[in-house]
Amino acid sequence: MAACLGWAMDAFDYFLVVLVYSEMADDFHVSLTDLAFLTTATLVMRPVGALLFGMRAHRRGRRVPLRPPPGCGPTRTARRS
Repeated sequence: MAACLGWAMDAFDYFLVVLVYSEMADDFHVSLTDLAFLTTATLVMRPVGALLFGMRAHRRGRRVPLRPPPGCGPTRTARRS
């Protein structure tokens, strides 16, 4: 059930962007064709990125991407005091 809900929310997020294409094209001063191409290219490249980062996580371990970035240290230190 949770997987179906997650899929539905992801699809809803994508279709929200599609519904406001004309406004986005006006705001960014690009044609609807260019905007549609960029959206399609983004969706096509998602599996490629998932494959590359999945292979990297398999080689280096899955905990490395979950480590906090270096900038988080001072924030945590400031909260403790």
